[in-house]
Amino acid sequence: MAARMKGEARRSQILDIALSIVHTKGIHSLTLREIADRAGISEAALFRHFKSKEDIVDSLASMVFEENQFFPRGEGPWEALENMLTWQLENFQKNPTHTSVLFQEDIFREFPPVKERFDLRRSSRSSLIAQLIREGKRSGAFSPEVDEEAFSLLFMGGLRLAVMEWRHANFSYDLREKAPPLLRTLKKCLEVEG
Repeated sequence: MAARMKGEARRSQILDIALSIVHTKGIHSLTLREIADRAGISEAALFRHFKSKEDIVDSLASMVFEENQFFPRGEGPWEALENMLTWQLENFQKNPTHTSVLFQEDIFREFPPVKERFDLRRSSRSSLIAQLIREGKRSGAFSPEVDEEAFSLLFMGGLRLAVMEWRHANFSYDLREKAPPLLRTLKKCLEVEG
């Protein structure tokens, strides 16, 4: 058996192990037995920290969602959008395992409460992007012709596709290299015709 760990440290270890299993083997391979074996504890000991497998997955999703929460910063709307995309790519580069939670439909099918929270997060991110576009249009920095919802789809879809391609390439290149061409293209969509 593993050395005795305090509650929060053990809970964190269990979540890290669960994330590793989901990342390397997929959500269908996540079992209480596998987690307990890797942690060097009994399955019963898992229940001191979590109520069920669903509780582990929910806590894992919460951890990943929290660590991927972006708060806009920048001189203006374009800088905030630029910072958002750059920050997200940098964060995934540092934490590729997070993509196993955020970009795996099986988790959402198997655990509807996680999907609900993900949908809320996606909606919130889309609303933030739309708000930044409206600010840019009001200030004259962005073309008045830009549709906020369409731009949000382009922004989020471009980010998602970049990450999915990176995952399919087994994280074999620096994801941050995708930022400059994505940003150039997105900026072109916003430009005021002169």
